[in-house]
Amino acid sequence: MYIQWKKSYETGHSLIDAEHRLLVMLFRKLDVAIKTRESETSVSRIVQEVKQYVKFHFISEENLMYETNYPRIEGHIAIHTHLLVELNNMTSKLTLHQEFPEDVLDFLSDWLTNHIAHHDQLLAKHVDSATDRPVAELIYPEYLQTIITQVSTPD
Repeated sequence: MYIQWKKSYETGHSLIDAEHRLLVMLFRKLDVAIKTRESETSVSRIVQEVKQYVKFHFISEENLMYETNYPRIEGHIAIHTHLLVELNNMTSKLTLHQEFPEDVLDFLSDWLTNHIAHHDQLLAKHVDSATDRPVAELIYPEYLQTIITQVSTPD
């Protein structure tokens, strides 16, 4: 299983896309750990990292929904909740050796690509056209510029 960022995953909303790219990066990190036969402890820690970031990402998206009065908020949050329940079940089974890390990775990768294609595209279109503007919109460009400046300026 090899996952990488694809142009087709882009929603056009910079914050959503940046968080999705980080998810893909973490999925790749897990993929590499599995393929290089890292220890069970290492793989388990990466799975927990992925799980925590997924939770963060959902809260971030849900904040965008609340801030912009997204009309499909209840359904979208229900989808997030369902994924977290599934992910919790899988990670519990993983701990008990009743599930394989590859299965968790496949599940997350499939879920992400389908979720972006259907639900997050709708959310991004709504956010872009919403009268109420998200708070992150005010600080995110400044934050990105700071990072770009730090990376391009040698010490």
